[in-house]
Amino acid sequence: MSQNESETHETTNELESVQPRAPDVPTAGQLPRLVAEEELMSSGHELPDEGFTCPLCCLSIALPVSKHSSFESCCMKRVCHGCLYASYQRGMGESCAFCRTTTPDSDETILAQVRKRADAKDPVATEYLGQLYYYGKYGMQPDISRAVELWTEAARLGDLDVHYRLGYRYYYGEGVEQNVERAIRHWQQSAIQGDPDSRYELGCHEYENGNHELAVRHWMISAKMGYEDSLNEIKEMFMKGHATKAQYAEALKGYQNALEETKSPQREEAKAVFNGSD
Repeated sequence: MSQNESETHETTNELESVQPRAPDVPTAGQLPRLVAEEELMSSGHELPDEGFTCPLCCLSIALPVSKHSSFESCCMKRVCHGCLYASYQRGMGESCAFCRTTTPDSDETILAQVRKRADAKDPVATEYLGQLYYYGKYGMQPDISRAVELWTEAARLGDLDVHYRLGYRYYYGEGVEQNVERAIRHWQQSAIQGDPDSRYELGCHEYENGNHELAVRHWMISAKMGYEDSLNEIKEMFMKGHATKAQYAEALKGYQNALEETKSPQREEAKAVFNGSD
């Protein structure tokens, strides 16, 4: 089965480089609550606004959001490429499209912006600062232990994406001691709030355990959010006889509807500029 770590709240995909395991295992923090199956399957069927909806045009951003939007370190907002392109066309390309702060001209300035908001207990900034420590960005040395501390704090402050991030690390033992139970609980916390990445990973976990029916149910939910990997998994399950033709048709229709809801003339015009001619 494919494994897709789709990182939201990241400026570019270059943050995805593999880092060495930390010599000291970070403190895990409090174990997230176990979510009952009924709550897990009945909740989180819609994308949350924060991080998945452009704050300017108020349209959902196509998945993966990192491909179709840019993260602004000044205000911790994710702005779609359509609104960014419109801002450039109006001659405002040197400032943030959302808050109009002048675009940072150095790594030091970006880092200062992030630290200031993290110090003010902004959950998104705290999560993002954890990324910078984990990957060693903006002149910082990689510090996985500090990254996990910050991510744990961001989870306490209510950040959604960080539960997915922590779950991924614990599930695969990347930089931390492997703990599948902890990973599943983190993914459950974000899945019931509408995080498609966590929902996808829960489906993969159930598939690996032989729970094909439950895996399809998870993937159906995220496919209808516009999550392509989940749609592909359902197609594969259909070909193997583990999902019905009706389930695949329902997932495909939901996926296509989700994509349509992310489109606008402004975004289509911006495609060639930001994503090439695809």
